[in-house]
Amino acid sequence: MPILEALPTHGTYTLIVHLESPNRIAAPGHSWSWLKKGYYAYTGSAVGKGAVSLRQRVDRHLRRKKIKHWHIDHLLACRKAKVTAVVACASTVNRECRINKAIQSIREATVPIKGFGASDCKQNCKSHLVYLGEDDIYETIIDAYKRLSRKVRATRVA
Repeated sequence: MPILEALPTHGTYTLIVHLESPNRIAAPGHSWSWLKKGYYAYTGSAVGKGAVSLRQRVDRHLRRKKIKHWHIDHLLACRKAKVTAVVACASTVNRECRINKAIQSIREATVPIKGFGASDCKQNCKSHLVYLGEDDIYETIIDAYKRLSRKVRATRVA
C-alpha cells in the first residue's frame, strides 16, 4: 500500500479516525460507551527488537476484516469509523506516552473512554484515545509531533 511507504519502519504512530455519527462501542474490559461524531486520535507504537514494524501495525489497523485483538479494533470495526490519516515519527525508543500526552494537552482534547488502548501504559496515561471535536485535526496532530520529534512523517488515507 503506497501510503505505508511514507511511514517509518519503527516508531510511534497516531491514527486519525473520523466517526461519521455517534456510535456505541464496547472494548474488552470496558462497558458500552457512546462516542461522539468527530475526530479521534489513537496513539500506539512499534519499537524494539522483534517488534512488528510500524508499517505492518498500521496496515493491520487499516484492514476491515481482522480478529479484534486491541481496543482500537473495536472502534475501527464500526462502519461509521474511518482512518483518515496517520502521523508517525521514527524512533527505536517508545515515545507513545509522551506523544499521547502532547495530544491530550491540546485545548479541545477530551478522553472519551478511560484506559482505552492504555492497558500496557507505563506512564499512567488516562487513555490512548483522544477526542478532538468535529474539525479535521491532521495539522494539529502534526504540530503536536513536531514539538517532540524532527522525524515526523504524515500521510492522508484515501
